[in-house]
Amino acid sequence: MAADIPKYDLPDAAVLLDRLKAMPDPPSEFTAVMVLSLSMLPVAEASDDFWLDFDRSIVEFSDRYLGKVFGLAATERGVLIKITDYNQVGINSDVKVALLRLIQEHFPDNFGMVDQSRLVRTIDLRFKIATAQKMLERLVVTKDEEKPPEFHKMRRLQEGDIGTVVQVSNEIGTAQFAQVFIRHQKIAVIEEGQAPDEVMHEYFIGMDMLKQHVFKQVELRGSGNLFNQLTITLDQLVLQAFEELNPGDAKCSINLNVESVFTKSFQAFVDSGDDQVFSKIVFEFRQANILQHYDEFAVASQLITSKGGTVAVDATFPDTVGVVNLGRRTFCPNSPMKLPKYKRTGRFLCWPDWMTKSALILVTNWALPCSRVFTWTICSRPRRGFPPPLRETNPPSGRGAAF
Repeated sequence: MAADIPKYDLPDAAVLLDRLKAMPDPPSEFTAVMVLSLSMLPVAEASDDFWLDFDRSIVEFSDRYLGKVFGLAATERGVLIKITDYNQVGINSDVKVALLRLIQEHFPDNFGMVDQSRLVRTIDLRFKIATAQKMLERLVVTKDEEKPPEFHKMRRLQEGDIGTVVQVSNEIGTAQFAQVFIRHQKIAVIEEGQAPDEVMHEYFIGMDMLKQHVFKQVELRGSGNLFNQLTITLDQLVLQAFEELNPGDAKCSINLNVESVFTKSFQAFVDSGDDQVFSKIVFEFRQANILQHYDEFAVASQLITSKGGTVAVDATFPDTVGVVNLGRRTFCPNSPMKLPKYKRTGRFLCWPDWMTKSALILVTNWALPCSRVFTWTICSRPRRGFPPPLRETNPPSGRGAAF
């Protein structure tokens, strides 16, 4: 951590790593590591009081549940804690209340834009201790103390920056823009007892490349609605570069904002293809974005499905599965009590949706080194005997993805 940031005297990631390596298998005293992150906030502008309150709130939470606090990074704290079926609801609620109260007090403009899937991440040491160790090993190597001085000299995103991205795309062309700034990752079918079967690619803007080439001194986090407008502009650039990304019309997935469906770029995208092309595309929308514009999402979803496309809910909180069902009838587990079990063991859950002959898949494994949590409505072909019973599969080690 930078020397000018006031803080409690907390043991660091290396100490926690040594502690995990010395634990018995299975662990007894502590059963989980909670990673608490405020990296989504514009902390470069934070006051000394913020850093002191950050540590104080986490220490008080940890003491309440007889845990141990560690300073993992400038904006991250780790809590070694024992979670049981009896205290897990109270633990999750208390820590989120503490963090949200801190955000409301010091960053009120960012309160409504916090992604809670990034705020708290729990790694169950009974099943994923190796994952926790790998995460800590990375933190030990790349500590925040080693960040360059520019870390505290970045300015906030401005309206003119959005135009700069468009200007860069126009200057280098869509093909070069796609090659430099658009990333992809594999999506695979994971069946019990079988190797993962790659079925498509997901395409998304690489924010790291934008920061490296376009926003060198710009703090993107905590920019509020302006950042949302930037992502809508980036959506349009992805749509314009789609033929360069996927020239063979292979099955793929792209991330969009709800608002992006109502842009001229999306209309041009619809007009340039046919229903056969749409049937091979999964359009992902973040849950928070859907709830913010639910009526508009209903219209957007109808438009996409009428063209043969598939709609997916991305970055879904497991606790809200009962309300995020794309406006369709969705089957959930017989007992809500099963959800904590699946969340602990890191299962891929599938709820069949008989009205659309598709399945809602929830990746609840927070312990995997994933950048995101997926909840998808997928499956392009009706299957005999639909709907099937709830099924579950253990994901392989590595990046979590499911189709």
